[in-house]
Amino acid sequence: MKRLVHLRHYRALLRRLFIAVFLGIAAALVVWLFHRAMLGLEWLLLDHEDGSLVAAAAALPAWRRVLTPALGGLAAGLLLWIYQRYQHQHPAAPTDYMEAIETGDGRLDVKASLVKCLASLLVVSSGSAIGREGAMILLAALIASVFAQRFTRESEWKLWVACGAAAGMASAYHAPLAAACLLRKFCSAR
Repeated sequence: MKRLVHLRHYRALLRRLFIAVFLGIAAALVVWLFHRAMLGLEWLLLDHEDGSLVAAAAALPAWRRVLTPALGGLAAGLLLWIYQRYQHQHPAAPTDYMEAIETGDGRLDVKASLVKCLASLLVVSSGSAIGREGAMILLAALIASVFAQRFTRESEWKLWVACGAAAGMASAYHAPLAAACLLRKFCSAR
């Protein structure tokens, strides 16, 4: 009987390990795709393709250095305004992964999170000075949230969203140790 208990424990541990590896790979892929989309939009908007916004700004005429980020911010603001205008209700779930982990049930609002990430992509690609990593981490946490809702028990949703956020952080910042510390913080708070 004791062996069966240990076998069940190891099976659950192995299952969680496979899910964590899958979410890590999915997060890395989503971060890579976001980065590629950002480089493509930078090339389209700034006519620069090496990823350095400083070099892109130096190569632009003065009027474009002012106009391009302003238009990117305007486009992002317009996108968010249109989404909120036609979304006649508040988001069904949080759009911030920290809120979903700390106070929610681990569920993220898919549509609102995607619109938020698209707005961030527009702003960052046009040369505005906001961090691009936040959207990358949100996308990784969103993938984890969607996966968890489909394939795991509700009691595990927060854990998988935290794993997705940590994997996104590791991919976006190239800092796996910091991501492990973040995950440890989330798990100890539970």
